[in-house]
Amino acid sequence: MKQWFVVQTNPKEDDVACMVLRQQGIGIYQPFMEKYVFHARKKILKKYPLFPNYIFVNIPPVEEEYHKIRWCRGVRRILLDNYQPVPIDDEFIRGLCTLEDKTSGTIKKPVSFAPGDIVRIKSGPMKDLYGVFEAWGSDEGRVRILIEMVSNRAKVVMHASLIEKA
Repeated sequence: MKQWFVVQTNPKEDDVACMVLRQQGIGIYQPFMEKYVFHARKKILKKYPLFPNYIFVNIPPVEEEYHKIRWCRGVRRILLDNYQPVPIDDEFIRGLCTLEDKTSGTIKKPVSFAPGDIVRIKSGPMKDLYGVFEAWGSDEGRVRILIEMVSNRAKVVMHASLIEKA
């Protein structure tokens, strides 16, 4: 049975790694977001990876597959924990896919949040934690929230699609 894993790519080589992995018949997923940039005094809407230098691969959890990916052009490494690749929950990938706009293939900025709003993290490693919305991040679509930890508050930056109003 196939599982999703995170692959770190070399800087600015996401496209190369995706192309090489697809040529080898490996299923990949790389979510994108749109961001306005200024070029020659014009505001242009460009696509950027939601997780720069990271892609998701769908492979069987077999040692040979890891080596096949590791030595692909553009790939830096597979994310490990105790020398074992860390599987990603299928629900997390499906959640990202459902947030994509069908026409542009990018994850759109959801409803607006106001500073002080109580929010809940919908997916990821901090799923079901509550925090306080602080501000929109520097990249379009990213937010900064405060999460109450053991004795203090931690600032966390994540994509707005991963949170909802509580």
